[in-house]
Amino acid sequence: MRTMERATADDVVARLAELRPWLRERQAEAERQRRIPQESIERLDAAGVFGVTTPKRFGGADYTTAELHAVFRALGAGCGATGWMVWAAAGGNLWSAAFADDVAGPVYTAPWVGNRTFAVGGTSRRMSGKARRVDGGWMVEGVWPFATGSVHASHGYLAVFYDETDDAKVGMTLIPKDQLVARDDWDAMGMAATGSQTVATDGELFVPDERFSTPELLGARIAELTARGLGPRRGGLARSLVAGTGVALGMADHAVELFVGAVGKRSIPYSPYATQLDAPVTHLTVGRAVAQIRAAGLVADAAVAALDRHEAERSDPTEVDVLRFHTDVAYVWDACASAVESLFHASGASAIIRRQPLQLIARNCRAGSLHSAHNVDTWLENTGRALCGAEAGPMSMSVLERRS
Repeated sequence: MRTMERATADDVVARLAELRPWLRERQAEAERQRRIPQESIERLDAAGVFGVTTPKRFGGADYTTAELHAVFRALGAGCGATGWMVWAAAGGNLWSAAFADDVAGPVYTAPWVGNRTFAVGGTSRRMSGKARRVDGGWMVEGVWPFATGSVHASHGYLAVFYDETDDAKVGMTLIPKDQLVARDDWDAMGMAATGSQTVATDGELFVPDERFSTPELLGARIAELTARGLGPRRGGLARSLVAGTGVALGMADHAVELFVGAVGKRSIPYSPYATQLDAPVTHLTVGRAVAQIRAAGLVADAAVAALDRHEAERSDPTEVDVLRFHTDVAYVWDACASAVESLFHASGASAIIRRQPLQLIARNCRAGSLHSAHNVDTWLENTGRALCGAEAGPMSMSVLERRS
């Protein structure tokens, strides 16, 4: 493994600060390409960013939640779509623990530039494949949409259902990307540059037993690796989501910087003010937006600190903790998106021009907030129901998500 991939989080954040102008200048081009440009991937790789998408037992970074959050915030301040892609690729690494080291290890230790894996599926049958048992393995067939990170990866973790009627019978396969068909179908109003295309099999594909796993095997392997000091940090999906709020906060930081930097130049037609700087409504807008972002940052900081305390105390978050983490994450994304939108709204008609980056940040941040795991209405309702003691059916999330 390259030394760069073992860089400290402070080193990576410092290198990202140097790369920030480069990433900002290429946001629009990334959106046109509907993927992160390869030269950006190469520069991020050289900066050690993709160490966070590699398990620590294979030479990757082993950052605390606070350190991960700082890296994602630095990425988001440069290009939100780039931050999202790296965050999504990092989150899928948990599944590396579900496979034997001699199977997963070569995937991560082979020479590669960028993220080595992506993960998708399991939430529903519509977003997953299916598998049937055969001698020595499984015949897999499927279509997996929203495969963020698949453009740059060599392998994918793809969920499959292996029973026609039982939704608990779901597994995960590790498949080389060159055995899949990539559909160039990612065309979204926000986060367009993430390259979240659909991947599919061309008919049935044989997957050997050693490349098929289940949530039960994942849990057992995590317990074994943790006992040896090689397991992932505690928190699972909630930890990934909390760290990822850094992407939203980074985009919000950039939006404030852009807006404040232009108030002395931008006029307000049909008003008595020569520039926005002269208008009290501008001061109110900036003050409200910055307060909203700061409040969101404090919520994120509290969740980050709580997860790092769990790690230090070797305790797992309770169900109540996890509910709070999810709700905090949704609040942060919605607050940042709303703050950015208020700045965009106050920027006047010229802000809609595509060469103006604020409109892209606004679309990216709102798109991120609409992800099902970030939906503020869903998680506020879940919290309210718990506080009121209202009974409800089982939460509609996949077995893979619940157990990971």
